[in-house]
Amino acid sequence: MNHKMNHKMSYRTGLTATVAVLAMSLSVAAGAAGKGAVRVMDALWAGDRLFDTVLTPTSFIAPPEQSTDTLYNFSMSGLLGQRGVSEAYPGTPDYNGGRWSVKLVVFTPQGIAVHDADGNGIVDFELTSAAAVLEHQALGHVEIMDTSIYFECPLLP
Repeated sequence: MNHKMNHKMSYRTGLTATVAVLAMSLSVAAGAAGKGAVRVMDALWAGDRLFDTVLTPTSFIAPPEQSTDTLYNFSMSGLLGQRGVSEAYPGTPDYNGGRWSVKLVVFTPQGIAVHDADGNGIVDFELTSAAAVLEHQALGHVEIMDTSIYFECPLLP
């Protein structure tokens, strides 16, 4: 097996493990927030603006009956400093009040080279909209995976 193929298989195995760890992390966070809602300042990007959020103990095993919005989560992306990105936000017609379907976003080796050119492990620039996340997916800088994790966490301007 050549080095490039071996690296890709190792990368995919790591992604599978990352999804499992993310699910467990969100479960623990939901339990910790279970004692009450917690406001987090400048937590998420949406439409090139930073929003605060309120962490709530509400999570769903299956998609809620109401619609959800996509929340791109970078917590296990391979780089520090990239906050989550929402596809919708208060004031847009598609915003569903903070009910989320989580997508895990991981920087590819090519993406790490571009987004962390100085090699310090922290993004040199943040993606600030869902359009930017999808653009960087098309460029091969990130991979996006469904987590089947759903929760409620409203955005605040």
